[in-house]
Amino acid sequence: MAVADDQPVHIAPTARAPHVEHRVFTEFPAFQAFLQSSLPLWPSQVQQALRLIALNGIVDPLTDTAVSAASLGLAGANYRETLIHNGCLSRHRAVLLVLQELLKAGRIPPVEQLELYCPEAITPFASVLRQLFPNLLGSEYMPDRADPQRKHFPHQDLCELTLPQACLDLVVCNELFEHLYDLPAALSEIARILRPGGFLISTCPFAYDRIGTIVKARHRPGATPGVASEAELLMEPEFHGDPVHPEQGSLVYQIPAWELLDQARSAGLSDAAIHWIAAPSYGVLGQELPAVMVLVAQRR
Repeated sequence: MAVADDQPVHIAPTARAPHVEHRVFTEFPAFQAFLQSSLPLWPSQVQQALRLIALNGIVDPLTDTAVSAASLGLAGANYRETLIHNGCLSRHRAVLLVLQELLKAGRIPPVEQLELYCPEAITPFASVLRQLFPNLLGSEYMPDRADPQRKHFPHQDLCELTLPQACLDLVVCNELFEHLYDLPAALSEIARILRPGGFLISTCPFAYDRIGTIVKARHRPGATPGVASEAELLMEPEFHGDPVHPEQGSLVYQIPAWELLDQARSAGLSDAAIHWIAAPSYGVLGQELPAVMVLVAQRR
């Protein structure tokens, strides 16, 4: 059962991992002030983080063991999507740092009791979670009932889950919110399946410099979700990788922005915040910004 208290999540530097900056923002104006003062420093901070990683390697947040720089896979200059080790990218490690802090603080049940849902099942990160948590439920989005992948992996639509109410302690969503045809409905479904005190941890492409969501496409009633030819396209269609069907990709409906916090609160996730995690010691680094931004929300 999830444990609710008011102890804040705080990722602090340690002797083994001294280069960590963790900030929590509950509203856009506070971040806007931080943005104005820190933006000119970002390019040098990214380069400094890369130098620290090249010199010292990183600490694996799961095992607290050292990982040499030579052991990190580097694919492209979007550091948020690379620095690969043990099936985890930079943004994955930001999520795992938050998860570890929740465990250490007793905000969620211990590993052997924790019941969590992750709407991915075939990715390397899903394999990492499966090894760690015996009560993991993973799924993929496969709306076609004839899809042969359904024989191997459960299908779930995050906007209309079939899971019972208040059945889970934690939901982890990686790079999914931008692809949802009804994001507010999905947030409501996440709140519904979480027990009181349960948490949502999520990353997605985030328009950090604005309040309003960037809407790229809208779902038409009766249309097949994710099919560009059936959606109302407001911009040139954009697709991101789909692990189930990599040949076609997944349509981007929106790029969430700061109104995501209000959407989460309206859905029943009353404690919602954006966590700024700049942690070269753990291999957590963004693209043009020196951090990964993580949504953390709790159902009260």
